[in-house]
Order: sequence, then C-alpha cells, then structure tokens
Amino acid sequence: MAPALNMISRPATVVVEMDEPYVQEILRAAFSKYSPHIIVQSLEEFGRVPDSNSSAQPALVMHWREYERIDWDAVLRSGSVFSSAYCYRKGLIRKAQMAFNIKLYMAKHPDSVLHRGVPETWIFELDDLDYLDEALMECYEVEDGMKANEGIEDPRMRQQFIIKPSLTARGAGIYVFDTRERLEELLESEFDSDDEDDDSSSENGGNTDDNNSKDEQQGALNGQRSYYAISQIREWVIQRYINRPLLLSSHGGRKFHIRVYVLAVGDLKVYVYRHMLALFAPSPYVSSASDLDNQHAHLTNTCLQTKLSDFDETKAVDLFWNLDLPREKLDHIFDQICTILGDTFTAVSSESTSFQTWSNCLEQFGFDFMVDEDCNAFMLEANAYPDFKQTGEGLKSVVEGFMAASVATAASRFLLQDDDIVNGLKAMINSDCKDLVEVYTHKNERKW
Repeated sequence: MAPALNMISRPATVVVEMDEPYVQEILRAAFSKYSPHIIVQSLEEFGRVPDSNSSAQPALVMHWREYERIDWDAVLRSGSVFSSAYCYRKGLIRKAQMAFNIKLYMAKHPDSVLHRGVPETWIFELDDLDYLDEALMECYEVEDGMKANEGIEDPRMRQQFIIKPSLTARGAGIYVFDTRERLEELLESEFDSDDEDDDSSSENGGNTDDNNSKDEQQGALNGQRSYYAISQIREWVIQRYINRPLLLSSHGGRKFHIRVYVLAVGDLKVYVYRHMLALFAPSPYVSSASDLDNQHAHLTNTCLQTKLSDFDETKAVDLFWNLDLPREKLDHIFDQICTILGDTFTAVSSESTSFQTWSNCLEQFGFDFMVDEDCNAFMLEANAYPDFKQTGEGLKSVVEGFMAASVATAASRFLLQDDDIVNGLKAMINSDCKDLVEVYTHKNERKW
C-alpha cells in the first residue's frame, strides 16, 4: 500500500542525519539554498517525527537519514512525511534478488537489452563444501566453462568467472576464478575464516542473528550496507567475468569501471546523472591477467586502494567524459548505460514483492558498469547509499552536483507546494537538474 499525498502549504523541514560528514556537509549546503522556505535541522533540533495518527495538520517533513533510522510507519501513514529511501528495494540492491528479477524479465522479453547488457549471472547457494557438486548443478554452465579451459593457456581466451556475496559491498569477498580447484580453494578459505569468526564470537558472548541489533537485522532484510560472516549469507552470485575490458594507455592500461549515479523518484521516475566517474584499479591489467589472486589488477573498487601506501586519488578516479576516447564512443557508452538502466528498472519494478515504490520517497543509487574492448557496456550491480566519499576531494564537484540535483528534485516535488515559491525558484531548480537524464517512467516505461 502506497501512502497518499496531502496537498499542504506549510513550512517544510528537512532532517539531515548521515553518518559520513562528507555527505552530511554537502547535503546541508544543498538544502540551505532553499532557505527560508525549507529549514534544515538535525534530529536533535527537530525533536521527533510528527505523529501520523494526530488530527493536527502536520508540517511537511523530509527525513534524509541512514536507512535504518527512518520511521517507516510515519512515512507510510502520513502524506506530509517524505523519505530519502524506499523501504522495499532488495530486488534491486541485493545481487541475487536482482539477478533473479532480471532473469524473469528476460525470459518474458527476449528482445530486452539486458540480454547483452548484463553479464550472464547465476545464483549460487552453498551451506557446506560437501555439497559443492549439488550447488554447481544449479549453474552447470559454470562447471562446463571451467572444464572447457583445460589446455587453454591464454587467460584472455579462458572462460573466467567472478563470485560475489549477495549482501556485501565495497569489494568484500569478491574473487575471480577459472578452475574447479581454485573455486574450491576460495570457498574453503572463506568457510575456514568463517569458523574462526564463529569461535571468536562465541568467546566474546556470541554475535548470532538473535543477538544482532534490530537495525542490523532490518538492514540485512532490505539489502542494506551490512557486512555479515559467510555463515549468515550462504548466497552468492557468479557472473561471467569480462576478461577483455576496455583499457586506456593514457591510464596505464589499468582496468576500470564506471560509477553511475541514479535518482529514483516517487512511483516511479528514474534519472541518470550525466557526470559519471571512472574508477581505476591500481595495477596494469594485461601483465596480471593470468594472476587471478592479484586483486590490484582485477578489482577496481577505490575503497580497496585507500590503505595502500602509494595510493594516489588523482590516478584512482577520473571523469568519464574526460577519458581518452573519441566523443562518439563516449556517447555510445552513455546511450547504452541509459538504455540498460531503463530496462533494469522495468524488470525490478514489475516484481512488487521485492521492489516497491512509494509516491513520497526518492532514493539515490550507485550503479557500476564495465566496458569491454569493443565498447559494449555491462551493468554489474546496484548499490543503495553509495559511498560518495570514495569520489575524493578532487572530484567532489560531481557529488555536489548530484546532491544539488537530488535536493532540487525533492524540493520541487515534495516540499515546495506553493506555486509562487516554486515559480520564484524555478531557474535555480532547473539549473541544478539540467544534468539529470530521464531514463524510465512508470507510466510510459523506458524513456531512452
């Protein structure tokens, strides 16, 4: 059930409460431009969420907070309370659930761009290494691919795969493999590590699901940024590894992925922010292509690099539109990304048990794309509450621009319901939103 919106012309308040000071500062600055029509407060200044059962007409309030701190009952029941996240979106941000939803959609739509725009993906479940044979029977193509590699020396000619835990983020638990032996070694290492974690947990009073905080459990149920031991996950996705990525000599032949910021609004419009980022691995790819243990060549997550002694932010992140490629190729990649995202949201929004959009919510997502040597774009995953800080200080303007566009959208759609105020601020709102490209709307579906 989606909440109904009440048309209320009252002063608006935004409660901004984010754990990361980098994000908190940018958000407060973006909302401050709408003063005195919108007041920015901390939770302590605001006091409490309006009582959704009260007969008094509440003021317009938006909660831009960490997911687990949002009062979902108030968001659901009150037409004057707005949220910076959707309550149910695990069908998009939980890797296995999104893979399942996309697979269902592709079966019904054989002409969908997702057939070529998403790497072949399998859901992999395993409770015990003794049942590995049974688990691989559910993704027999992976087993066949590993067997087909026998006798092939060139790593770029081998069928390679990447395994990712369904619930984790920031590069945790991700490995590349191309043989049955390596997969067994990786899983054995993970399970052994998990046993040690369990023993340590028991010695310290336990840390079982029953003892986890309510916030942590809620985060897990909704695919939030939770980092759980493997015994609590038991679910991965295996994707066909793109072992011929686009490499640029201007960036030392290092592998990179594209971070795309996406804004989903109400029920439902989806926008892509044009100013995308290219995130580079620290080591050259070709010379290390056969060394699947070299995560510095194969994994492009910036958060895995920041602790390196020679980490250089200027070499790790660049602007997509500044890459050393002809403009027509950049445009071609961007067009593919928009089309793939349009179909992705068509796919997940059709599965209401795992993705529900409410008219008084919006949410920012970070999507990761890989590009192969033929400039074909592939969507890898979606992240809620993306780690904006990893953008760094040098390209902070990208995050500031995306925040300004998101805030302008929230202000015009939810908080500034007086036409005179909206008209007076129209030039600023339009300017802040100029780099949002609409790729999907629920009524007309894909826009790109």
